[in-house]
Amino acid sequence: MSSGPPSPPRAGFWRRILAWMIDSLAVTLPFQVAGAILFAATSGFIQSGGVSTTCWKIEKVPDGLAPPPPVNSNFGKRCTGSILGHVTENYFKIGRVTQTDTTTITVFQTYMLNRDNEPINGWSIDWIAAAAFVGYFVFLGTRGGTLGDGLMSTRIVDTAVPEADRVPLRKVVVRYLAMPIGFVPMIAFFLVWLFGYGADAGAIDASGIFRWFPLAAIPAFGWMIWIVVQMARKHDPIYDQIAGTAVIKN
Repeated sequence: MSSGPPSPPRAGFWRRILAWMIDSLAVTLPFQVAGAILFAATSGFIQSGGVSTTCWKIEKVPDGLAPPPPVNSNFGKRCTGSILGHVTENYFKIGRVTQTDTTTITVFQTYMLNRDNEPINGWSIDWIAAAAFVGYFVFLGTRGGTLGDGLMSTRIVDTAVPEADRVPLRKVVVRYLAMPIGFVPMIAFFLVWLFGYGADAGAIDASGIFRWFPLAAIPAFGWMIWIVVQMARKHDPIYDQIAGTAVIKN
């Protein structure tokens, strides 16, 4: 005896990845354009990460940088991010490279610059772009899919009611909260880095905190491999199983 209608066919790995790439462009490109406009309008006080980055070596490190560069710094660069030739960010990268028999350790500090290459305490809109990215996926996820999903003929559904047009908000939120479970050790690592040492590259280097980075990275790597394998086999990834959702071919 049949227990119900057949399960809808799941979307494969490449459909999911291409949909994600389309969505990433749909969200980030407007902020890149806004960053270029605001950089020009504010003489570099407001900036955002660029699509492309170009760096030049600087011969002399300016005095009075705060926080100070790492002790015994042996390299300095001026870098700009841009989109279609229009600058979106401008900064110094100053640090130290230490070479041993088996490893290369790089410690650096970044300093935001204005349009005239003077150090400033400017403002980045990257955090707004990150918030918009999250809101985009959550809002459109409740409506069955994003722009990328539509173009790749995929749809997010509630596995309990796959024929419904909407997905409950709680399930969408759980879905996106469950996605980075394997990255929890790495997130904890960066929180300790941020709140324990801030932007002081010298203090970070002296703490030896990066000795723990490989231990945080291993679970993240394994988590990604597990999800890729599930997608390639057209199974529901673990985060969809937890949330009670699925991505199907439309």
